[in-house]
Amino acid sequence: MKRKIAVIGLGSTGSMALWHLSRTPGVEAIGVEQFGLGHGYGAYTGESRLFRMAYHEGATFVPLLRRARELWLQLGAASGRQLLHNFGVISTGRESEEPFQRLLRSVDEYELPHERLSVTELRNRYPGMDSRDDEAGVLDLQGGALRPELAVLSAIEQARRNGALIRDHMQITSIRDTGSGVIVSANGEEIAVDQVIVTTGAWSAELIPQLRDLLEVRKLVLTWFLATRPVEFLPERMPCFIRDRDGFHVFGAPSVDGYSVKIAGLDLWGGPSAPRVEDSDLRLDRQEVSEFGRRVHDLFPGVSPEPNRYSVHYDTYTSNKNPIIDRVGNVVVLTGGSGHAFKLSPAYAELAASLARGLDNPLYSDSFSLASHEPVGVGMRS
Repeated sequence: MKRKIAVIGLGSTGSMALWHLSRTPGVEAIGVEQFGLGHGYGAYTGESRLFRMAYHEGATFVPLLRRARELWLQLGAASGRQLLHNFGVISTGRESEEPFQRLLRSVDEYELPHERLSVTELRNRYPGMDSRDDEAGVLDLQGGALRPELAVLSAIEQARRNGALIRDHMQITSIRDTGSGVIVSANGEEIAVDQVIVTTGAWSAELIPQLRDLLEVRKLVLTWFLATRPVEFLPERMPCFIRDRDGFHVFGAPSVDGYSVKIAGLDLWGGPSAPRVEDSDLRLDRQEVSEFGRRVHDLFPGVSPEPNRYSVHYDTYTSNKNPIIDRVGNVVVLTGGSGHAFKLSPAYAELAASLARGLDNPLYSDSFSLASHEPVGVGMRS
């Protein structure tokens, strides 16, 4: 008899978990989504997401990133779509600062393909950026841009082709671990399964109350700028980028639409304005948007200082920005992406699928366990 495993929430990690389970012999995979498939309320939407191997968050993530890259390529091949565009990623900052040093340690420890660029080389290659005399760069040659909406749709499509049952527009009211299985209540019906994986992002604490103190929901605001010299920001001239200067952190992608450049910053915009994120006001303070654009223009004088459009998304943050991936009884929880999970989502999802099946995974870290997380506000909040 097949083991029934349900995935609740089919965004970035949920769609990938369902794809993994659908490829697993002896598993009947069921996907349950409260909105429509590929909806716009999750943390992953917004045209592009960076993928990078050179990681200023620390070298411990590099093995997971390697596995994620393999899986992105597998999913792209299976779907017949290019999900990962190998534009490269240039990271810039002061060499003496700790994020840049962590970046260097990650490329050195794992011998990642990269180029070290002096400030003169930065100025010559990327004239649309302003580069100070004390700045340097690392070009991650395996980095690039992911197409997030297309990736989620592709994972769901592949899971369905592999035999997964998918239920959308199912308002989940509760999950109950009976000890021998789990009962999922949704739309007035009960779905009985052996295990569940909960990947509901900003809605995680609604189903798993013990997560409430461990997560903070924050806005992720993505912004786009018009290029005054568009040729300098085309993908063949400009890679994806991460820039740190005087405590100001931005990331972005070249002009994939031919006229605008995505340059965004995280952890700047606060939290949702309503108890449920789908009911929140998506407007931003005009002065704050213009001030953000002014600071971006200091780093990128080749773009207009006023964003020409923006989009608002929501993600869950933990105190140390490590994800929560853990099993309690027959329930596996995967949440706390902290603004940098999409690139890792197929690898994170593989860890969750292993936990649901009671298997060890050599890439799992104890730092992902529930016990390793402190309430938000006790640890770092920035």
